[in-house]
Amino acid sequence: MKRIVYTLLQVLGLIVAWYAADRASAWLGLPFSGGVVGLIVMVGLLQSGVVRPSVIEHGADWLLSNMLLFFVPLVVSVVQFTGLLEAEGLRLFAAIGIGFTCVLLATAFTVEWVCRFERGRQLRQLRQLRSLRAAKALV
Repeated sequence: MKRIVYTLLQVLGLIVAWYAADRASAWLGLPFSGGVVGLIVMVGLLQSGVVRPSVIEHGADWLLSNMLLFFVPLVVSVVQFTGLLEAEGLRLFAAIGIGFTCVLLATAFTVEWVCRFERGRQLRQLRQLRSLRAAKALV
């Protein structure tokens, strides 16, 4: 029961963070959605150590594991607009495919960049630690 409440609080916290980022994006007139702003802010907070991954881990895992439920309304609306799909289906699917590919590539490159950055940071810390140990050994 305690874990369910903890997960629910994390999900609620992520929703509040998304809503705040969405409002900030609208208020600032940014050309991209609040979800993107929230993602950038969350990555910054996680990288800086202000937010520990354990603070959002269970909630994020729950949201990812139940992501299919968020697409049910989309499927229902597609069924309602079969005429539109018949008339513009090819163009719609091409746009969806191109958009999906762009998001997939952008995500892959971002994850790769963050992993390289993190590995480089860890390598610098390890080298610094080794040089400190070597300096102490010479004394």
